[in-house]
Amino acid sequence: MLQNIRDNSQGCLSWVIVGLISLTFAVWGVGEFGLSNNERIIAEVNDVEIPERAFIEQVNQQKNRLRTMFKNQDMDLSFMQEQIRTNTLRQMIDEELLIQSASNSGMRISNGLLAARIHSFEAFKSDGKFSQTQYEQILQRQGLNPISFEMDMRRSLLAEQIRQGITRSALVTESERRIILENQQRLISYIIVPTSRFADAITISDEEVGTYYKEHAVQYMTPEKVSIEYVELSAKDIVLEEGLDEDSLKQSYQDRKDLFTTPAKWQISHILLEVATDTSLTDTELVADKAREVLSKVKTSEKPFAELAKQFSDEIGSKNKGGSLGWLASGDMVKPFKDAVKTMQVGDISELVKSRFGFHIIKLDDYNPEIIQDFAEVREKIEQDLRKELSESEFYTQAERFSNLAFENPNSLDTLTETLGLTSKTTELFARDDNHPQDSVLSNQKVITAAFGDAVLKDDFNSEVIDIGEQHAVVLRVKNHELAKAKPIEEVKKDIVATLTQDKTKAEVESLGESLLEQVKQGTVPVIQDLAWSTSQLVTRKDNTVVPAILQEAFKMGHPANDKAIYQSLELDNGDYALIAVLAIKAGEKVEDTKKSQYQQALGDSEFNQLVSGLKLDAEIKDNSKKLADDS
Repeated sequence: MLQNIRDNSQGCLSWVIVGLISLTFAVWGVGEFGLSNNERIIAEVNDVEIPERAFIEQVNQQKNRLRTMFKNQDMDLSFMQEQIRTNTLRQMIDEELLIQSASNSGMRISNGLLAARIHSFEAFKSDGKFSQTQYEQILQRQGLNPISFEMDMRRSLLAEQIRQGITRSALVTESERRIILENQQRLISYIIVPTSRFADAITISDEEVGTYYKEHAVQYMTPEKVSIEYVELSAKDIVLEEGLDEDSLKQSYQDRKDLFTTPAKWQISHILLEVATDTSLTDTELVADKAREVLSKVKTSEKPFAELAKQFSDEIGSKNKGGSLGWLASGDMVKPFKDAVKTMQVGDISELVKSRFGFHIIKLDDYNPEIIQDFAEVREKIEQDLRKELSESEFYTQAERFSNLAFENPNSLDTLTETLGLTSKTTELFARDDNHPQDSVLSNQKVITAAFGDAVLKDDFNSEVIDIGEQHAVVLRVKNHELAKAKPIEEVKKDIVATLTQDKTKAEVESLGESLLEQVKQGTVPVIQDLAWSTSQLVTRKDNTVVPAILQEAFKMGHPANDKAIYQSLELDNGDYALIAVLAIKAGEKVEDTKKSQYQQALGDSEFNQLVSGLKLDAEIKDNSKKLADDS
């Protein structure tokens, strides 16, 4: 709960503490009124359960923090509800993993450290000093007790110690060295031998074409192709012979009446006087007395109900909205609350209503009664639904016969078409890797796989029934088959000449480039027409004035010694050849202290995240949030 508290975060300490000791009472959204007494578990971490109620409290605290941060207590956070819930659950799981890891390692929070932290909170001080009485009173008012509060504090401090121990001990030496290297500069020059230099000098003979064609025959083969005959069975093509009588439609209406019913809803505001679960009978009576006083003020005061709700209600989720709970269905309310609401008229204010949350004063703002659509309004939809159901049922009946007939008559599709009244279709020849229109049966990879499978292609059998969509099946067999064969040399000669020309050009360029490199290494400065070294320039790793491949290679090369340049050759992506010279190196600047601190923090956070990720890999984590959301 206190995972994000820092000793040096005094500016936000007070609202963090308020968030910590504020118990969100009856409503989270509107769903809390519908919870049963059985504790629901939102996640389990190595068999340790995280209750949904604790999760909801954390979510509400996160919302309160955001509203405080933006100084808007009425801020609508529904647009980021899912993100808040996801982040909160992840943080709770991470904290539980850290606590378990720390406990298994023998780590503990001493009583002295715990006391020092609690004594430091301004909320618990009177006249600048810690007050035990004020501490207990604040916790009691919020429905908390010192035992559970201090247990949460121990967990939070333990998790925080682990995090700070890692982030503060991160060494920045490697990062600093890396930054210095990244800022390094190199004085380079280069020469490019282009392939175009040899374009007119390369000739390819017919003999060379013929030899290459024979040696690479596999590259110049037409693909294997098949055409297929197939039969489809689809629910959308099934025509029902029997009509639907009126009595069947009316019976279906009665059976599904809940689908055509809009439940009643009540728009409600309330004032809640909280009674904690461990409150004594005496204290409960005191709350009841206070509730009666508030009820009297509500009935006699000229102030609006909303204003009184903001003044007297203990329920954080609704008091800032004037006590409004919005629209509630019957299932959203606990029984005493619901029983009272159902007896009220719009504008009524109830007597005191006691629930497990405390004492409610309820105001009925508006009411939408249950609405049931007449049979005539939904008759067409019922008929459509029934026809669809009957069609689906007929499909599965025919699908079974479809499968049996295909299996019992493996050498032909005729029995299928004749018995079931279906039509066979055929395709043009196609290869395994051809592209097909989206609406074509051949766009389904399972059809292609079956068409080229041994049972269909070699044994000449029908395929098995292939499911290619919702209530859509097909059986196929091969109609024609063309083996892969060599393309005529005349058809591929142009491609072969281009390939050989490229290979020969590349060889010539590489030969000249390596020759130049060797001359340079021997101390000779070669002079070749149209080729010259570029003007030397000081570049960084992010320089955009040099060919990227040349720049990358220049920073991979070693360091010049004794003012003697070093050289390297490189083949470029376009086939050109480059010679690179590194003439000198200028070391990068050292990292400033502020940047070093930033790098240390980033490195520490990275190491901490790696620790948590490692703990997750070895942990058994069950996330029930989606299931609980679906159930709700």
